Amino acid sequence: MKWRRPGWQLFTLTAGLFALVCFVEIPPVTALIGGMKLPDQMLFGYDQEGARALFAAFMADQTAADLQGRASASQAYLKLHAGCDPTLPPLLAASLVFWAFVAWKKPVRAGRVQHIASVGFGLAMALALTYLISDLIENHIADTIFGPDALKQAFNKDLALGLQVLTGIKFASLALAIALIAALWFGGGETAHEKSDRAQKAKPALPLT
Repeated sequence: MKWRRPGWQLFTLTAGLFALVCFVEIPPVTALIGGMKLPDQMLFGYDQEGARALFAAFMADQTAADLQGRASASQAYLKLHAGCDPTLPPLLAASLVFWAFVAWKKPVRAGRVQHIASVGFGLAMALALTYLISDLIENHIADTIFGPDALKQAFNKDLALGLQVLTGIKFASLALAIALIAALWFGGGETAHEKSDRAQKAKPALPLT
């Protein structure tokens, strides 16, 4: 359908931006910190020890950058979050909402199933919003922990715990939203009882004697 075309365009734009961030912008940052992953790349987030190790890696690179007169990994990380990276979460959330809407509008059985589909659509929207908010806050906290100014101070373990929680919420809400949308797309089939009723109605009527 033509009205789905904007959704495909949005999806293509989101996928392209995701590829740009993951394969072009992130690798130079991680290369400066010994290949350690950024918080955005950790499915369950960094625990206290992992976050402390990442903080130490950023700090070591900051010292080397000062001696070499170059931009540090910490500065590059802030630049990443100030560039096109903040555009990705809204685009992804919008894509989720659009495809949830399309799936919701698919023909479904009347009554109870239509109501369930409506609830599923509402939940998918709520999860997309949860993903968006948690991702944006996660980026802000990560900048606060690993930014150049933060490296001059002691490691903030409380913020690191909050960062881990937000990372977990971000990926969990994203996964649940995708699962709900898939259920809306592929759900709504006939129940066994409905199949039986349809089969009975399809049987030819016996001739009257």
